[in-house]
Amino acid sequence: MHKRVIIGTIVAALVLTLVGANSSVYALSGHGASWAPSFGGSTYYGSALGSSPLSYSDGLTINGHAYDISKYVQQIPTRTLYVGSPATITAKLWEYGGTYQIQGVAIFLNINGYNPSISSSDTWIQYSKTGGVIVHDPHNILGTVTADVKYDQKFMYVTFHMTPNKPMNTSWMILTAWDSQLSIGTAKVINAINISYVPFAYS
Repeated sequence: MHKRVIIGTIVAALVLTLVGANSSVYALSGHGASWAPSFGGSTYYGSALGSSPLSYSDGLTINGHAYDISKYVQQIPTRTLYVGSPATITAKLWEYGGTYQIQGVAIFLNINGYNPSISSSDTWIQYSKTGGVIVHDPHNILGTVTADVKYDQKFMYVTFHMTPNKPMNTSWMILTAWDSQLSIGTAKVINAINISYVPFAYS
């Protein structure tokens, strides 16, 4: 079951990459076009529930540093995580019909190159309501990964906790989130992260 969820997520996200990069919202639904979970950008102008469009500039937080990932593709200052040092990555999510519709989020890592896709990733972490935390980490880069989930009146926050085991070259980060309608939102972050050994201090 878990494998089917991941494969479905990957296939749908790959389809989304064919749409283009000029919009902040991408969605695919088994029931026709639908508005997906958002990481900060919304072009939706109302819903049956009376929701208003909502944009925000802190959709991604890495070790306490917040970044705007409201576009489909964006660049942030590269953040360095350190081997043996605890780290956190938080995705802040919004859904026009209510955060209760959001079913999960995945973060794909260890990818690079020009306009890469999640098919280029061999290291990813996922939280879903039905499956909890799933980690695919064949190089044992991330160590043990856990997640906690919080809600407020508007947002869902998924925070992944890890203590990296090995270095990782500078990598894009691709985030996907999906809802109960099988609509998927995607954000690509250029050269978002790397993992290094703690630098030695010389006297």
